[in-house]
Amino acid sequence: MIKKLKVLLEPQKIHEKLGDALEFIEDVIVFFLIILLFVLSVYALHDIALSLMKEKVKVYDLIPKFIYIFILIELFRLTIVYLKERRIDTSLMIKTTLIAVLREIIIKAPHFQPMDFVGIGVLTFILAIMYYVPKYVFVSEEKFELKYRPKKIKTKMRIKAKRKK
Repeated sequence: MIKKLKVLLEPQKIHEKLGDALEFIEDVIVFFLIILLFVLSVYALHDIALSLMKEKVKVYDLIPKFIYIFILIELFRLTIVYLKERRIDTSLMIKTTLIAVLREIIIKAPHFQPMDFVGIGVLTFILAIMYYVPKYVFVSEEKFELKYRPKKIKTKMRIKAKRKK
């Protein structure tokens, strides 16, 4: 009994079990987020359908609802990438943010003051820089190569192999 307890309490096994438990909790949270996104998408489609059945429908009122569905779709794609690769795709997140900013501009543009347009312009510029700089300026790890390769160190195994020849 004591041996089993000692084996169970080894540091690496505790860390493995704790990591597995936290990863499971994370997966449950992401699962509930996906269900919530699905419910919000169905509700948004239902709202658009009800709006279309009204006699006096303005296209200007429907555009933000359609863009809201695109935002939900991008969030779905973001969670799918997270589940597949276990990382958050920042470029996809920035695209989603740009769509959300576009939606807010369409909804509130008639009520903006001149300084609001400056703020939106600065925000859009910063988001564009955040999207393009990492993608095209920095070299990705896959394409990275060393310009100077150190000489191979002669080990005892190599020296013995050369002597046998």
